[in-house]
Amino acid sequence: MKEEAIKFISEVVKPWETINRQLGSPFSMNPAINDFVTTASALTVAIKHLPEAIMKIKPEVLAQESQSYEIISDLADSLKHGELRKPERECKLTVSSMFERSPDAKVRFLRNRISIIHSTFGKIDFMECAMESAKFIASKLDIRSDWNPQIFNNSGEFSNEIKVHASRQHQVAWTGMAVEIVQLNENGKYENVDLNGQVLFTLTSEF
Repeated sequence: MKEEAIKFISEVVKPWETINRQLGSPFSMNPAINDFVTTASALTVAIKHLPEAIMKIKPEVLAQESQSYEIISDLADSLKHGELRKPERECKLTVSSMFERSPDAKVRFLRNRISIIHSTFGKIDFMECAMESAKFIASKLDIRSDWNPQIFNNSGEFSNEIKVHASRQHQVAWTGMAVEIVQLNENGKYENVDLNGQVLFTLTSEF
């Protein structure tokens, strides 16, 4: 296996797959500071800089070819510098717990979602954006692998109760959480909706 492929798998594929599995557990996460955000931040930097490190391809060039890479590039710079010279490029990461609503207003836990909040492009699912960017740079670097990423969503039964656990496993402090209620739209994408009903909320905590 070529060194380029080894770096791509080690720095991009493995972290993406690891966090994809971890997001599937019903943890109640502090939205801004947690291990998911830390891992996503490192993955962001790897995706942005790998093409330049391997083939000297400037991020500015790649950003013109792929919107997902452009967003990842903006996120990497925002994570490093905070305020940017162009405010329209600024963005940040946040984590929420995502629950799918049924037609009769019952819910089921899908996954925790990492979102990019971008000044220009709005709210973007980080895992989708990182996946698209990763496949884009793999094609630019001519890296061929059998990686076939699939974003994990739970498929349990719907119920009238939300159960989450504030664990110390992936965070050192807990001050609250964000909850998203979603449903599939006609294009097969999850979109935010109102619950339009009542459910029992159960939170257990190690804090």
